Amino acid sequence: MQNKKFILNDKNIIILGSAIVCLFILISAGLISTTVTAEKEKERYKRVTTVEIKKGDTLWSIASDYITDEYRDINDYIKEIKDSNGLDSDTIHAGNYIIVPYYSDLAYDDFNYSDHDYNDLSCTNIEKNNNHSIP
Repeated sequence: MQNKKFILNDKNIIILGSAIVCLFILISAGLISTTVTAEKEKERYKRVTTVEIKKGDTLWSIASDYITDEYRDINDYIKEIKDSNGLDSDTIHAGNYIIVPYYSDLAYDDFNYSDHDYNDLSCTNIEKNNNHSIP
């Protein structure tokens, strides 16, 4: 059997170059896939706040200020606000308070209450200000 020598010609150079490029691409893809990680989706928490109704406020205007992406549309959100407050109509009155649900990235334990100014909005005071009882 005759021993053949490896001769570098144009055909062999192209094959060798292609093999090196493929090897480089495979190694790069492996490194990139291990270093790129998807950002974990933040968990959202449902919260509620109380809002004092100002002159000229409507359920629509209040809902527009507090709506978050979790709600399908503003009409569904207004319905939830009405349900949360036991309202049968869209009529609200300045000086009263309503409960407004919303979603936040902050868990209850993460919320920094020292950054906020809170009035005495206990259920008793809300009930007294709204002139009706809370069920």
